[in-house]
Amino acid sequence: MKRGWYKLATWLMWLVLPITVLHYWRAWDQLPARMAVHFDTNWQPNGYASRERAAMLGLGIMAVMLVVSTVGALIARIMKPGGAWPLLVVCYLAVGFVWYGNYSIVRFNLNQLAPHPPPVNIHVP
Repeated sequence: MKRGWYKLATWLMWLVLPITVLHYWRAWDQLPARMAVHFDTNWQPNGYASRERAAMLGLGIMAVMLVVSTVGALIARIMKPGGAWPLLVVCYLAVGFVWYGNYSIVRFNLNQLAPHPPPVNIHVP
């Protein structure tokens, strides 16, 4: 029965993919045509993509992470059963980190304020 729980927990990780798709889908009409997808150390956007490319990039990274995590977790269960559950926890944390990245990019682009106008220097004689 333990093996059944482990397989179930491994495959439940995949629920994050449709959740991410749903998040993009619900916000799609409100997202700007040009989305910020990369940020510098001060959390200022320095990389942009179209909304379609941003969604494909985010979902692609999520899918790759899920495949690697699933394969790794199933191999760990076969090769080292005692370390399989801790590895599955690490996989969940990694997938959760990627999900949060996607969520944050959508949220940032939905809440992005209009850029501030450049400062005006007024010289009084």
